[in-house]
Amino acid sequence: MIIVVGAGPAGLAMAYELQRRGLAYRVLERERVGAAWTHHYDRLHLHTLKAVSGLPGLPMPASYPPFPSAAQFHAYLRAYATHFALKISTGVSLERADFAQGQWQLHTSAGPLSAKLLVLATGIWSAPVRPAIPGEAEFGGPIIHSRDYHNPQPYAGQRVLVVGTGNSGSEIAVDLAEHGVGTALAVRSGVAFGPKLHSATLARLAAWLFRTLPRPLAARLLLRRNFAKLGLPLPPGSPLDHFPVVGYELPQAVAAGRVSTYGALVRLSHGTAHFADGRATPCDAVILATGFRPALDSVAHTLELDARGRPRLDRRWRAVGNPQLVCVGYKYPTTEGWLQAIGRVAREAAEGIAAGGSATA
Repeated sequence: MIIVVGAGPAGLAMAYELQRRGLAYRVLERERVGAAWTHHYDRLHLHTLKAVSGLPGLPMPASYPPFPSAAQFHAYLRAYATHFALKISTGVSLERADFAQGQWQLHTSAGPLSAKLLVLATGIWSAPVRPAIPGEAEFGGPIIHSRDYHNPQPYAGQRVLVVGTGNSGSEIAVDLAEHGVGTALAVRSGVAFGPKLHSATLARLAAWLFRTLPRPLAARLLLRRNFAKLGLPLPPGSPLDHFPVVGYELPQAVAAGRVSTYGALVRLSHGTAHFADGRATPCDAVILATGFRPALDSVAHTLELDARGRPRLDRRWRAVGNPQLVCVGYKYPTTEGWLQAIGRVAREAAEGIAAGGSATA
């Protein structure tokens, strides 16, 4: 028996690939299918076309727009699980997993389970990173993580600082600014922007090229626009090492004067944010778009992690040191959307499992 943990896109894609190969599996999901997609902010839409973002075996509905909303994508995930009658147990969380004598012993909220092989697909949005900020106790206003942001309504008439310039931070800053909220953005080390591709053929071709070309050549071909004059400099190092913000809405908002940019946030005082560039600005609330870490606590003691806290894996997505642990959905190329990559990753992982002679249904 193969146990898959997580019924988000990665877990569902793995279940499909295992099922069509006749491999016995069971998916454990602590909430409900696609639950993470119900926690995002209202404005969120996919940054990659639906034509390249669907899971294997079932495209998204023709009625969906080119870039579906989070709610639409969640509905698609639930329909996907139903369409293929995937074997999913909801309301079951994995608390700890130990590997001994060729078997996984799983401690779950529904009792003990054993498995020959464990697939982790708990996603990259499950565990918010919430750094402590000097002076936050005296700040006096709300400080929330981007996971808890929904829309600009609570911030009407206020001055809001967004900390972080990834896709979430950039989009939240634009969302606030478009609704008349005084918006400032803390930029720590720079940000890369990439175009929103409206051609599925171009999206697939670009992903394949940058995945297969020699790294030096790919780095020369991957051009990123530099918005340093707007306080949005490119991050240091190779463009291949940075996940881009998709679209140019944020630079446009900064250029129009709707969003103000500052350096890295160093501390807070009463109603004021202070930055590494020596400037300060009054603010009433802070939104920390400081990212997430992989939800790996249940197996962290069995994993080798890289500097970013992600599992070290081989080319078949098996954990280094234990091929009976497969991790999908934690890494993807900086030149390819996460959803665009997940079907390929799940297929490669399932092929590796099948080649290893895991249990058949």
